Amino acid sequence: MTQRQSTHVPTVRTETEKGLGITQRSCPLNFSWSGDVRKRYTDFLVYEIRKDGTVLHLNDFDLNAAAEEQQRKYTNGKNSQAKSEEPTAPKPAAAKIEQPVQPISEISETDRLVLAGLINETVTPKLIELDQKVQAKKPIISTERNVAFDPITDRTQRATVHQEIRRIFSGRIETVADNVGVITASASRWATSNRAGGRQGGRDNNGRHLRDQALSFAKLGGEFLHFTLYKENKDTMDAINTIARLLKIKASNFGFAGTKDRRAGTVQRISVYRQRAANMLWLNSRLPNVKLGDFKHETQPLQLGQHGGNEFVITIKNCMPSGGGADSSVQQRAALIQQSVECGLAYLKHNGYINYYGLQRFGTHAIGTHLLGMKVLKGDYEGVIEDILHVDEETTQSVLNNNHKNFGSGNDANSRDDYFRAKSILMWKGTKNAEKALEGLPKRFSSEAAIIRHLGKSPKDFMGAILSITRGMRMMYIHAYQSYVWNYMATRRWSEYGNKVVEGDLVLLGDDSGKPPSEDGSGSESVSDLDDDSYYAQAHLVTAEDIANNKYNIFDVVLPTPGYDVMYPRNVIGDSYVSFMKNEENGGMDPYDMRRRHKEFSLSGNYRHVIGRFITEPQYGIRLYSDDTEQMYPTDLDFCNHKKALEKAKGRRRPPSPTTPQLAHWGHFSNNAEAYDDAMAADRRRKASQEPVSDGVVVTNETWVETGLDGSSKRVKLAQHDHQFKTETKDSSNESPMDISRSPVEADASLTVVEDNTGVAEVSSKANSDTAMNVSREDPHSWYGAGIPAVPGVSDTKALANTENDETGTSSNTKVAGVEVPVLRAPSDNPISSPNTSTIDFGDNQDANKIAVILKFQLKTSNYATVVLRELMGTTVELA
Repeated sequence: MTQRQSTHVPTVRTETEKGLGITQRSCPLNFSWSGDVRKRYTDFLVYEIRKDGTVLHLNDFDLNAAAEEQQRKYTNGKNSQAKSEEPTAPKPAAAKIEQPVQPISEISETDRLVLAGLINETVTPKLIELDQKVQAKKPIISTERNVAFDPITDRTQRATVHQEIRRIFSGRIETVADNVGVITASASRWATSNRAGGRQGGRDNNGRHLRDQALSFAKLGGEFLHFTLYKENKDTMDAINTIARLLKIKASNFGFAGTKDRRAGTVQRISVYRQRAANMLWLNSRLPNVKLGDFKHETQPLQLGQHGGNEFVITIKNCMPSGGGADSSVQQRAALIQQSVECGLAYLKHNGYINYYGLQRFGTHAIGTHLLGMKVLKGDYEGVIEDILHVDEETTQSVLNNNHKNFGSGNDANSRDDYFRAKSILMWKGTKNAEKALEGLPKRFSSEAAIIRHLGKSPKDFMGAILSITRGMRMMYIHAYQSYVWNYMATRRWSEYGNKVVEGDLVLLGDDSGKPPSEDGSGSESVSDLDDDSYYAQAHLVTAEDIANNKYNIFDVVLPTPGYDVMYPRNVIGDSYVSFMKNEENGGMDPYDMRRRHKEFSLSGNYRHVIGRFITEPQYGIRLYSDDTEQMYPTDLDFCNHKKALEKAKGRRRPPSPTTPQLAHWGHFSNNAEAYDDAMAADRRRKASQEPVSDGVVVTNETWVETGLDGSSKRVKLAQHDHQFKTETKDSSNESPMDISRSPVEADASLTVVEDNTGVAEVSSKANSDTAMNVSREDPHSWYGAGIPAVPGVSDTKALANTENDETGTSSNTKVAGVEVPVLRAPSDNPISSPNTSTIDFGDNQDANKIAVILKFQLKTSNYATVVLRELMGTTVELA
């Protein structure tokens, strides 16, 4: 579908929220500040919270200690097993013995009756006769190879026929249905194979192979490899589909507790079936903005809902007070913003926020996912397909004019993908050639591809086209409609009653979410996601007696999403469900009739708290800056890279050595030729002083020339002499001996020794001080001697901080594992008092003229950070 207009413009965002029922705030005050959210993807960080309350982080994207220990145990066990097996002499080749013919399996009378009930009496004998011929390995003429059944229009009944025939005939007969419901049965390929024993032997071998695999994974710790996934600017399914494609396995082999935002830096735990850590490490160098690490084998996979929520670290840049102060100094504006943030967080901490479903729930396309879900529930499958394959007029004109260079933002990959999506869809609509249309369709548009592929085979099967989309996507459409209705009912509930509990409201029995937070700010343990737990929760209607006893508060009140298995409020809000959903604009449906003919589209419904709250106490920081590209809060990838930089630097430290590096490049040599010559001469003098006393005669048998200028030992022989040449050397007894206690570099006055902080000696030329540069080096062949000028080095990883593990940091930053992290503070319980502006990080940059707010808080699963920001800020600006 075509992308909707970007919501980074405040008026556009407000209008979009209004169309989705998001109009109320829990606080009547406007905290009067605004800013840019997601100036960079990594300004929005999301960390998964485990069930035990710990926040998940990526520690390393190499084989960690746990995975290495598991692999070591497995390898040791394999080696010990191999040692225990004594070698045996090879057995002589046995004569080929023909296997006895397998007895023909008879179909029981019960199964005959089942077949007769599913198909008909006339076809059942033909099917059994076909199976007997298959078992007896008898030739089958072409007219008897297929048995066709009468058309079956019900999809569920066809599925039953497929399953029962597979069971009754033990897989010897396979069935295929066409687009009109006619099922055709034929002998399976393995059953008609000429190999002795049919597939039975293969099955045994395959079963033995699977058992061996299960045994090996059991030694590693389990068949499911759990790992931590760090990603930037990718949604969870996109990352998993890419990993699955590279590993050549199905995406269904992966498990996860929940999906994470695309336009963010996120960390979550993933499981994959029967993979080893060593087989996945190469993906870290293949996938941009994706890292896999912290591997561990487990016996069970991860499933949806198996986490306790998410921790958000959000940097909001270009912050401005909305109530004025534009002409004030940056320090005065920072003080105003700090006061607004202090008051806002303190209010939300104690009073909570209206727990709306955020804009992400409804997609980023011009036609929202809730509108697709509405048409699915109404049975308008053709309308759903038209909406999914929708292309707006402006994009259509761009495609027809072949104007892809100026489409969208040009260099943006998503904009280019949108262009080629539109081009493929228009080609499909114009030619109905599915194969041609799919050639240029980007892979990320899987729903469009599935629909076009299915309609290419069955042009009128609209329901089948919908079912060809992944189940997760189909359910997302329906759940979006439920969320749409819930948002409007939450707005109606808050505008009608506010934070009062009234008769007819709904609360959940056994739910203690309304209890005040504990002293440490962590709250009660019942803050798990109601979208998961409330499927099994029992709702209770609030009575007048409950209100008189002050039994419940606003944190206990829930509202249902439409479904056949929920209770609706018995007050004005319950009537609002009926009137709102019966409106044709909202679907023309009855909230008390949510069952559908297709079981998958029947909604049971669930409950969601009207007011959400933080899991733990929120924190914030105010910082002045000048560059919007600055990463103010380090990501897990930053920590890992810094850790590797430390390890690399530590590995390079070694005692000073007289050896020198190989020649780096010709330019450096040409700029320092004199220094190179002096260094070589000094090294020759050193070697000569260490040689034994010569008799003064040099004998030459051959003439060779060195050809390797890079320090290698390549040589070419120029001549083989028939007669020895003898040369008398000059008597050097009168020369002063060289002081070999000094290094050749110290002996040469034109060179200076420089020792870096790693203890590595480096050399620069005094004569070429403008061009000489420093680096650690080695020359295993001593081609140029020890006095070579230093060559500049390039660090593989840019460290975020000094390599020294100074944990003190600055006044506004602390160091965690050697990386500077901003110091955040919790809001005061008395926010009306003037905040202490000394906690603002003014920084050392004299040009800092912008203000950033760093927020850190934890939310339950399915609660939206953007909804919290909407409550906290006067205007939320989210960049596209």
